[in-house]
Amino acid sequence: MDNPLNSEQTEELNEIIKLPREKQAAKLKEFLSTLSQEQVEFIKQSQTQHCLFCGIVLGTVQSHKLYENNNLSAVLDINPANPGHVLIIPKIHAKNSYKIDSKIFEIANLISRKMKEKLDADSNIFIANGENAGQKIEHAVVHVIPRYKNDKIGLTWSPKKINEEQLSELSSILKIEEKKEIKKEKIIIKTGKRKERIP
Repeated sequence: MDNPLNSEQTEELNEIIKLPREKQAAKLKEFLSTLSQEQVEFIKQSQTQHCLFCGIVLGTVQSHKLYENNNLSAVLDINPANPGHVLIIPKIHAKNSYKIDSKIFEIANLISRKMKEKLDADSNIFIANGENAGQKIEHAVVHVIPRYKNDKIGLTWSPKKINEEQLSELSSILKIEEKKEIKKEKIIIKTGKRKERIP
């Protein structure tokens, strides 16, 4: 299919894609409402061709949906590590987990609890950020994998030796400082019979 979008529409779409994800969804919805059905279908098809997970989210790739809200879809993996393996897919195309809504892990925990109740399975909640971590598709996805005794799924590693100097250096580089709110205390000064409040 030839691109039915004019140059202004294409430019606007490219600008929307650059927005932070919390603004992107609203702007995209507004933008899509201005397009013809043919133009919307073109965008859906081009998304699907570029990213399998975007195709699942858009509904152009068939899936077995377990949960959906405005930000994500949870579907059964059709090539599971174990039957019941769930993929939680952000609706916004983002490559890494640190670019997505952290509430995705609340849903992962709900699914994990359901696996325990209904499948009597333990579970792994797993995400791969980047090719070296095993990411196959450049769209962040959280895996919730049901686990059973002797299921032969390998999520293990050989521990490496690390010295105190390396630990100290890594600790310094990776440390996250908690942002503390500074509360302004109100001071009450008694002057004669009247109280004055100083913010």
